[in-house]
Amino acid sequence: MLHDPGADLDREVARRLGEEGLEVAPCSTDPRAADGLIARLEQHGIFAECERAGSLWYYTLSTSVGRVRERISTGAGSTRPAALCRAVVNLPGGLLRSHPAVPES
Repeated sequence: MLHDPGADLDREVARRLGEEGLEVAPCSTDPRAADGLIARLEQHGIFAECERAGSLWYYTLSTSVGRVRERISTGAGSTRPAALCRAVVNLPGGLLRSHPAVPES
């Protein structure tokens, strides 16, 4: 299912991150909020790579398996934040909960 950018997609991203009940950031529409989402993903060992082709943005989310980066999800959209959020909701269920946040040094 392709989610439109906005409050519903933002709530689904928060749910995937285990952040239900908290104030939901507008990460599917606000580039700064999307940057914060990337930082939170990195704390879980998930890396976000972005590219643009014409009018579409594409995100690939990956994780390290040994010395290799393994693609685990992709998303596309007409804006960078929408593409990122769609990639997050395409992550396999429970993946973020199985990759606990990395403590900051």
